[in-house]
Amino acid sequence: MQERSKINSLLSFVFCGICLLVPINAKSENVLNYNIILFENFNQNELSSFAQVLLAKNNIELSQGNGPDGSNAIRVSYVGYKRGSKRAIVHYPLNILSEEAILSFDVLFDDDFQWVLGGKLHGLGPQNIISGGKKRQPDGWSARVLFKKNGECATYIYDQVSKRKYGIKKKSNIPAFKKGQWHHVRFYLKLNDPNYSNGYARIIIDNKLVVNHENLVLRSIGGDETLIQTFMFSTFHGGHKPKWSPVDNNGEYTTVYAYFDNFKIINK
Repeated sequence: MQERSKINSLLSFVFCGICLLVPINAKSENVLNYNIILFENFNQNELSSFAQVLLAKNNIELSQGNGPDGSNAIRVSYVGYKRGSKRAIVHYPLNILSEEAILSFDVLFDDDFQWVLGGKLHGLGPQNIISGGKKRQPDGWSARVLFKKNGECATYIYDQVSKRKYGIKKKSNIPAFKKGQWHHVRFYLKLNDPNYSNGYARIIIDNKLVVNHENLVLRSIGGDETLIQTFMFSTFHGGHKPKWSPVDNNGEYTTVYAYFDNFKIINK
């Protein structure tokens, strides 16, 4: 068991090195035998099914010409209310099952965005997604990125430790996000082998490794249903109490905004 763990750790190091050294673009993905599972930049005349599902949400809209390269993006409205901000959530099924995958996207938090106590960003999940304080299940897990109160980021993992109600986190040592600036986020996730604590998640922002979260046990059994197969588009403030909510100078709930573009999920 120890020897297998050492081998997996070495492979993890090598693959993460590839993620850091090679730009994630269509050319490099082909060279390294990546499969593009999902891609959306909101620039097509005919929107994909993924884009249509997103834009059907009341708090998500197309933002023409406001992407990082002057192309289209989407704008999410974070509408403050008693549980943080209104949820922008879509669990979109992927057509390929994976043991490891990289989710990447661009994000810009508006100049007047409020971090407050933090909130959720996007991630990956299996068929049976565990989140929101739900009871742990052998085939269920979830893995997302968080924004934190000073612009730091963190992993947010629902693992197999049954005594925990909510997910576990590992936070960046310094702020990773700045308001009014586009950032490129890559979230790399590798599932554990059943009965091994060899899963891990890594957050790379603007080509810098900012979080390395190792020794994860996301699943306790194998099977297709436990593999990565859902894109968790998930962003909001919270938490679930008013202290997580964006407010104006009078203490009234207010709305703040962030922009997203260039969603991509790939696997090897």
